[in-house]
Amino acid sequence: MYEDEFLNILDFGNSKVRFTVFDKKLEAYFSENLIVDYEKNFESNFEKINEIIKRAEKKIGFHIENIILIKDTSKLHCVDISYSKSLGKKTNLDIANNKILKELFHLINSNYSKYSIIHSIVNKYIIDDEEYFELPKEKNKISNLKVDLKFILYPKLLIDKFTNKFKEKNINILKIFCTSYVKTVSYTKKLNLKSISFLDIGLERTSFINYKNSKIISIHTIPIGSFHITKDISKIFRISLEDAEKIKKFFNRSETEFSYKDNDKDRSLRMKEFKEKNISIDLLKKVILYRIQEIIDLIYEKSKIEFKHNFSKESQLFLIGEGSSLFDSNSFYIDDKFGFNSINYYRETDSDICKSGLTYYLNNHKILNLPSKKMGLFEKFFNIFSK
Repeated sequence: MYEDEFLNILDFGNSKVRFTVFDKKLEAYFSENLIVDYEKNFESNFEKINEIIKRAEKKIGFHIENIILIKDTSKLHCVDISYSKSLGKKTNLDIANNKILKELFHLINSNYSKYSIIHSIVNKYIIDDEEYFELPKEKNKISNLKVDLKFILYPKLLIDKFTNKFKEKNINILKIFCTSYVKTVSYTKKLNLKSISFLDIGLERTSFINYKNSKIISIHTIPIGSFHITKDISKIFRISLEDAEKIKKFFNRSETEFSYKDNDKDRSLRMKEFKEKNISIDLLKKVILYRIQEIIDLIYEKSKIEFKHNFSKESQLFLIGEGSSLFDSNSFYIDDKFGFNSINYYRETDSDICKSGLTYYLNNHKILNLPSKKMGLFEKFFNIFSK
């Protein structure tokens, strides 16, 4: 086998690193993950990447030289631009479009000099007063062109940090993608719903991505995630972060009801550890619930204008990310200001996550080189009731 027979995808999360090697048939030839210690610094956690890549190299029999990196960050910045150009005379559509894209790339690079463009997403074209969602093949000569684009930007310092570190290991990054975005592009196609949103809860950030008719409407990120729940538990019950994390994970898929009212039936959940540490199940559930409610409220405030403008009674929300495991099999009674038709837990696999990065690369990298609730559709659901 040869190196060019494979594509290597690395998802560098704050709690876990995932590495998958895909063959030409897009089958996973190697796929593993390693837990990252969130209390250690970047340099220390990079050794986890070295470890998992060495395992992959042993499996495939040669040195890995190129990777596609998918990474989330709370420092993501999103820019929407609507750009219209009157061409004066009939012009070739492709030439006009490429010229506009170059102008827009230059505009973004000039005004956001501390950021790098990670994704450029065309949401709509208006060509001679007709609306299109893709460049029409039948159009050739045009007089007017309007393009609606969305740019996802990452800080240059972050990009340089990763690029330089991988260079030290003689590894070249082919592309860097936003994990939340490429995952939700993939899941949107699988679920095939007209109005769909995703709440991606990570370790130290949460992203909300909203789609309508398979087109991204908005993406917002806040610097609060599941680790903040762990810190709340640690502080209130005066226990270590390690113990707090174990207690939090106890509720994953536990079929527990979380509400602001005491629930006697759940007292049977008490473990020996809980008794020894004098931890009240009722108070513990409220601590978790309050932080989850805060995440929902903050996301709503950041995205309510765009969401309401594109709201549909059929809008469904899917919860993804490591931090959303609390929602698997559990019921949460919180204030749903969005008014979703249903809210569902979407169980991901390491292969799902890495393959979303691979599929996005194969479908888009050439373009990027240009400058009572209803039961949900997936495995599990949990109900949200407004107060």
